[in-house]
Amino acid sequence: MDEIKQIYCNDSYASFLRYCELHNYKRMCDLTNCRFEELPELIHISPILLSRIKAICVLYLKKHPECLAGAKPKKAKAAPDMEDLKDRLLVVFQQNANKLIHISEITKAIGKGARRSEIIYVLEHQKWCKIVDGTTFFYAPVD
Repeated sequence: MDEIKQIYCNDSYASFLRYCELHNYKRMCDLTNCRFEELPELIHISPILLSRIKAICVLYLKKHPECLAGAKPKKAKAAPDMEDLKDRLLVVFQQNANKLIHISEITKAIGKGARRSEIIYVLEHQKWCKIVDGTTFFYAPVD
């Protein structure tokens, strides 16, 4: 299978490639789990660029149906689990309020039960969390 950076090689896709790297999407098959509808808010891309990204992905998946056959269906997370993760992350960030926190430190502090991609997803949607470079975060209390 092809790597994402081989398919999306134009400079205009740089922010999308950073997003993929952050979420450990390396191959085109990994994009079956991508939340395209959230991209404009998360990486600030235009609707036209989002449309091109989605179209390229759809065309690729049509040409390579084995990607869809091997794709695992997304499991719906129960809301209480995500709420619990939000609360646990907030505690970790409040305990480390005066420093930058790397994703590896966060996953150690959270322990088993939450995947890196779930943690990043939750952090991207918290007003009290600021992202430095995709793997480093810091706490910014909301007044």
